[in-house]
Amino acid sequence: MLVFVLALISFVVIAAVVGGQGDTQASALRVETARAFYAAESGAVIVFRSVAAGDPLPASGTEFDLGSEVIEFVQTPPSGAGTAVIEGRAGLARRRINLEIR
Repeated sequence: MLVFVLALISFVVIAAVVGGQGDTQASALRVETARAFYAAESGAVIVFRSVAAGDPLPASGTEFDLGSEVIEFVQTPPSGAGTAVIEGRAGLARRRINLEIR
């Protein structure tokens, strides 16, 4: 009887650990998604400041490595007016911001 009870407790513990593993992965992806969004938002701030100062925008394809995040300027208008596309990446997550510059 004791062996049966210990086996039952082991199965319950294993089920709890396996069930919690999916929650852990989902939480990690949420954190990466937030980091990717904030990286993209930082790229938008760079574009806003460049436009306000009259400086040239970062060239299309330019990347800034922030350690665990990356800002990529996917598309920037050469004349300073048009659509700028900024992508933030963190782990598996990617977030894009499209800015219309006039």
